[in-house]
Amino acid sequence: MELQSWLLYHLVAVTDCNQVMQSAATGGGGFSAGSSGSSRARDLGLRAQKKILGRVVSTGAGRSLLIDDATTSLLDNLYRLAERAAKNNPALDRKQPEKVLKNIVKLSIKIGLLQRNQQLGASDEPKIVEIRAALRAVAMAVVSFHELEFSFDNSYLTRSLERCRTAVQSLIKVHLTDKSQDRCDQVFDFLTHPEFLEAVFGQNSELRPTLELLVSDINKALDAGHL
Repeated sequence: MELQSWLLYHLVAVTDCNQVMQSAATGGGGFSAGSSGSSRARDLGLRAQKKILGRVVSTGAGRSLLIDDATTSLLDNLYRLAERAAKNNPALDRKQPEKVLKNIVKLSIKIGLLQRNQQLGASDEPKIVEIRAALRAVAMAVVSFHELEFSFDNSYLTRSLERCRTAVQSLIKVHLTDKSQDRCDQVFDFLTHPEFLEAVFGQNSELRPTLELLVSDINKALDAGHL
């Protein structure tokens, strides 16, 4: 099952990693032949993928290699929204939007690596379903609050975002490190910040044109069944 959503919808470039694995399996990496060597080669390949991830995810060009155009546009508009909100509000840290973007990409690709390497089991399936449902609820709420004047409900959106946080944490805490869990918290700490939500959805918000771009991307994702 592909995790098709703005957080979990991506393809990982693994050509270099496969070359590393082939080298290890044929003795180029110093491993002996046999089942043990094959297993160790697989582990080496996964580590190589993570290393490549760390190098490319910090640049827009690198992200475009790993994430489809539609998701890239959605993430870019989310970043613009966060950046402009932080720039105009002293209660928000201006460094946080860039971290939000990087952490979303890192988490989504790491989960993708788990999936591609068949490290997600049957017990993870309900967690994936919950992530998709929680993301869809957030997406539909954002669209509704934008399109229906005076409909913004801070408490509802915060609860929906916290549901997302809980769902993602439930999946990654079994497979990823504490650092990845911290990245997840950083993302949702910012997105649920009352000052951020008020800056985006408050009456007469100056960010409405940017929000409209984000909503357009969300609607496309919903229509395509990615959310």
